[in-house]
Amino acid sequence: MKNRVINIYGLVLLAIVGSLTACDKQLDLAPEDTTVESEVFQTAASAESALMDVYNKTYEANKQTAYTIGDVTTRLIEVTSTYSMALVSGKLLTDDYTAEEIWSKTYSAINVANVIIKSVPELGTYNEDLEKQHVAEAKFLRAYNYLVMLRLYGDGALEGKKDGLCLPLQLTPYAGTEFVSNNALKRSTNDEVYIQIVKDLTDALPDLRVEYDDDLETRARATKGSVHALLSRVYLYMGNFQKAAEESAFFVNNSTYRLAPYLRSVFPISSGVDVDLDEEFIYAIPLTFNGGDHQFGTHYYPYYSKSVGYVSDDYLGKFSGTDQRITDLIWEGNPLSTYNPGKFTTSKFNHKDGRDNIPMIRLSEMYLIRAEALARTEGKVQESVDLLNRIASRADAAFVDYNLSDFATTEDLIDRILLEREKELAFEGLHRYDIIRTGRKLQFKNGDGVYEDVPAGRYVLPIPKREIDITKGSLVQNPGYL
Repeated sequence: MKNRVINIYGLVLLAIVGSLTACDKQLDLAPEDTTVESEVFQTAASAESALMDVYNKTYEANKQTAYTIGDVTTRLIEVTSTYSMALVSGKLLTDDYTAEEIWSKTYSAINVANVIIKSVPELGTYNEDLEKQHVAEAKFLRAYNYLVMLRLYGDGALEGKKDGLCLPLQLTPYAGTEFVSNNALKRSTNDEVYIQIVKDLTDALPDLRVEYDDDLETRARATKGSVHALLSRVYLYMGNFQKAAEESAFFVNNSTYRLAPYLRSVFPISSGVDVDLDEEFIYAIPLTFNGGDHQFGTHYYPYYSKSVGYVSDDYLGKFSGTDQRITDLIWEGNPLSTYNPGKFTTSKFNHKDGRDNIPMIRLSEMYLIRAEALARTEGKVQESVDLLNRIASRADAAFVDYNLSDFATTEDLIDRILLEREKELAFEGLHRYDIIRTGRKLQFKNGDGVYEDVPAGRYVLPIPKREIDITKGSLVQNPGYL
């Protein structure tokens, strides 16, 4: 079973899957040959290969800036590269390659998911339950990718601006210029995109497995657990704390997912080949090996080499000297690197060639979501404190558990939970969005070593100029870039 999982995550895509999509000037989408599609969906094996293309494209879309932007644009990292400075300061141009690449690669993943969602029910001739599972997996991946896009491009999407312009919601496959004819491409509102994400996830839930026979598949493919986890995150971003608390409750005392006693077992020193996923992972993109070709992203390498920047003193100063997140997960990285010598980087990604697992959702995030959501809906409650203590005490053997009386107000408790999120989930692509959703300021350090606020209108990326041009302006720009 494990060899099959390794193969489906390989970089070399099957030719039959390649025939499903065509690279278009707009969103890199489109099924072209329905005869070929009917052949693909005749068997479970070929249909699953097509589904694995969605997983692979999700990896391709998230392996670089779309992932690291969540951390390098915050005070976790002291950025030193000239290009990254434009990103962290909010000074990207509308024709910037980064914003364009994230947009096109993520829509590419979304469109192949659309192919699966449409074609399997219409053309599938294999086991009906497995057909439903494949569609459900595609809906999970479509939702995941839309959430990535929403928090990067949605005007006010993390700030409660329901009517802010978000993304074009494309829910069916398309080819060529059909989607841009008659200036059809328009941005849905943040609320509409959130609603679609929630719909995809809730529709997917009944048809997904709880777990697979192979543990790697359980943590690398969509399951009921990964749906509950992503819904927890979505509701947190929406400010629907009651629903966030309900969804994250799924993970309290859940036997499929467990906190590891030591963080190094969650983020081991990578051999570069087939590193297991710890039971703490709910959804991850695994390091795989297939016929001599490794699947690995280049987003970790800048951390290892410190070519983008290094871990800030501001972040390091938040820890005691006995916290595993410092003693085990912060190091100097590549000893031969000429970038930022003597500075520190994260050891969550520690292979010299970037051959590491990519954490997408971990159990510790679910505990902290529930802790925060309960505090925001019920005030100072013991369960919030208990969940906070579980994460903090796991990391630091010298940590002394909090009592309810240690927090004068509910806000004090929430602030401490947010600090624990920052410490626990750093370098996993989330901190930027926590800052925005909680009304704090995004900041960057200028050339004089002084922190400045990022302009409020630049908390999202620009809609790529190319996309606006091709639609003749029906796809409008974010206000901060006008």
